[in-house]
Amino acid sequence: MQARVPPEYIDQFEDQLVEGNVYALSNFTVEDMRESYMICSNELTMYFGRQTVVNEIEDTDLIPLHSFEFVNFKDLRSRCDDTSLLTDVLGHIVYVGELEEVWKKSRRIEICNARIRNMSGRELSITLYGGIASGFDKDMLEEGEEASVVAVFAGMRVESSHSVCSTTCSKYYLDLEIPEVEEFCANLRIQQENPVPKKTLAQKLAESWRTIEQIKSLDPEEYDEDTTFLCRVTLIDIDCSKGWCYLGCDTCQKSMFGAPRKYKCGRCGPIKRPIQWYKLKTKVQDATGTMNLMIFCEVAEELVGVSAEELVDEIEDDDEWYTLPDEIEDLLGSTHTFKVFDKHCDGSFSVHSIMDHVSVPAHAATATQCKEEPVPEGSVNVAAAILSPVTTKCKEEPVSEGSDSTAIPTPITTQCKKEPASDDSDNTAVPTPTTAAKCKEPVSEGSGIAAFLTPTTTQCKEEPVPEGSVDTAEARSKSTRLQRPNKRLRGDDWIN
Repeated sequence: MQARVPPEYIDQFEDQLVEGNVYALSNFTVEDMRESYMICSNELTMYFGRQTVVNEIEDTDLIPLHSFEFVNFKDLRSRCDDTSLLTDVLGHIVYVGELEEVWKKSRRIEICNARIRNMSGRELSITLYGGIASGFDKDMLEEGEEASVVAVFAGMRVESSHSVCSTTCSKYYLDLEIPEVEEFCANLRIQQENPVPKKTLAQKLAESWRTIEQIKSLDPEEYDEDTTFLCRVTLIDIDCSKGWCYLGCDTCQKSMFGAPRKYKCGRCGPIKRPIQWYKLKTKVQDATGTMNLMIFCEVAEELVGVSAEELVDEIEDDDEWYTLPDEIEDLLGSTHTFKVFDKHCDGSFSVHSIMDHVSVPAHAATATQCKEEPVPEGSVNVAAAILSPVTTKCKEEPVSEGSDSTAIPTPITTQCKKEPASDDSDNTAVPTPTTAAKCKEPVSEGSGIAAFLTPTTTQCKEEPVPEGSVDTAEARSKSTRLQRPNKRLRGDDWIN
């Protein structure tokens, strides 16, 4: 239960109450829990008064010294901007910044930034203010830079899904001897002895590719506001019914609507002057569907090519605030590679950055193996290979003895289509989709046709028909050419 000593009685009880001691209390009052800054989840709160009696008694093992309500990092999102109950977290300290002094609420206070990591590798930023900051900095200096420390931070306020800060009732404990910390340390030692190779930035980018269909089916519980995804889409509409720009702070870009004064931002305080920022509510499309994407501020300015301020200066009629300028309308039909994120984790995605001029790695395929479609009995030539997305490994399906056809592995990252062949065609072109490595299968002697998949970077190729089959030249002439992907969607092949 949380107990509170009102300010007017602090001097009376300050010396009587010592953390770690056991007391018999009497003549106190009990009320409903407060609406904010509770340090434990109990519906009642104990209040000390002038008449409260505090008697120290001998320690007993029946009462544990510490009790915490630890919250998993992935569950912190539900507590953002909610101060009804403060939060306890546990993690391995991986960074401690230098002690600094900053202005906060018209006074200078000390601040210390740190980061802790959980067993899954997710990091949480810790910001400590005032006396707890200086005490933590001193203790960590004594531990030394090379020390491996597991810390408990109790009574913290959640700022976002990846950051918490101290309050006046926050406390920290280093390598505390409690079951939760001991279990964490044991698992940490196992993990350090068997490290998992870190992924490069290129690998992370490759794994972040998503189609619109995949983005719309994401579960917000599986990512946070900093998680980004790559997608290649075409702009098909921009809704300007509520305007295409807004007046915002020149520093934090927050809207000035509802601000205290024209030159005072609700977040940054006094500013030089508010400026116009882009706010483009776009509709985008790829081969799997459509979705809405918001494009704000500098990102939209990079896309349009001119600042919103310049376009606003050209407005002469009030109706033009709700009509797309030519510079923005010209974007319709253009295709771009966007890095997108969901700031509020509610399925409303915005563009984080434009990746058109950045070397973006190819999509990391998601399936496991390539499979071969069965070939009709008696077929002399390979009829068709159905292409399915794979990762890195190609596997040949077993072929029954005596079969005239050879199994064709289909390692791909794109889906290829072939034109229908004429009825008298004796051979069918085999599409060869792209992969990062070559994937060829040996052909047993006596086989009718040896078809090899030679992966390429941009298009599907038709393999030559070996000599000995019906008429090589005639087969080539009768085989149909594969359709090239639309030039505009070439970067999007992997999703087709």
